[in-house]
Amino acid sequence: MAALPPPLSHTVAAIDAAYVAAARNGDSLGVSMSQVIHPCDRALFYAFRWAAEPEPATGQRQRIFETGNVYERRLLDMLRMIGCNVFEIDETTGKQFRVELAGGHLRGKMDAVATGIPEAPETPHVVELKSANDKSFKAIIKGPIRETKPEHHAQLQLYLHAEGMRRGLYLVVNKNTDEIHAERVEYDPAFCLAIIARIERITALSKPPERLHDDPTKKGAVECMFCPARAVCHEGAFARTNCRTCLESRAEDGPRWVCGMSVRTLRYEDQQAGCPAHRFVPSLVPGEQTDADPATRTVTYQLRDGSVWVDGGEQGRAA
Repeated sequence: MAALPPPLSHTVAAIDAAYVAAARNGDSLGVSMSQVIHPCDRALFYAFRWAAEPEPATGQRQRIFETGNVYERRLLDMLRMIGCNVFEIDETTGKQFRVELAGGHLRGKMDAVATGIPEAPETPHVVELKSANDKSFKAIIKGPIRETKPEHHAQLQLYLHAEGMRRGLYLVVNKNTDEIHAERVEYDPAFCLAIIARIERITALSKPPERLHDDPTKKGAVECMFCPARAVCHEGAFARTNCRTCLESRAEDGPRWVCGMSVRTLRYEDQQAGCPAHRFVPSLVPGEQTDADPATRTVTYQLRDGSVWVDGGEQGRAA
């Protein structure tokens, strides 16, 4: 007889539920700087277009984020302890430093700017703070973060680019041992310009770029394994219905999303909700377009199973 699972703790369940209720759910306004070195252009396109559901909040996941914030606060306090001048708030907004590049569609939040760093006291540094478990920490400290933690390196580089600064300070703390690793990073303009150009290209596309892997099940296709858009990309699922998957909308610098029908800038809430006039970007429909009627604003497709589907017709999906 199989062993019974341990009893559910109602206390833990209540804590998880409280964290989920307090979480900010929804899609990112743009491409996060923490994702820019993802090797798949198509995954970034789907995320930007809100084609798949965002990762759902869980109590454990929210607590991990909170723990990271606690370590960041401690590291900033340590910098102040040794005499550094630490600035966390953008004086122009009264809020945390926000960074926007690529027409505003490439976005990030900067931890701090500091002076008085012992290695170069007069030089302002962009400060990037992280925490890691023992295994990750030991991997990070083996070499420069350009090689051992390239996603963190990319974030720091883009902050330097946006702020017009030349030096960054990367601090990571081992959550198991409280050991601290520090690395000073020099601004690499060519690296930053290449990333920005890539994101500008992806956000301007009207159809998904080529897949990174045609077969998501093959050995080595690890990027596909946990990709939120796997069902849309590989399994014939429809994309979500919202303004970013609608053929009438377009991304513009600002950042803005504009409806081609009403010729107005769409608020975040409008983009999420969509409207009854929604018609899919044809490349986001799992089938082949066979006809279009401008008078009735319908588009006809033959789906993968051979059936005919009319987007905008009586049989079309509700917007």
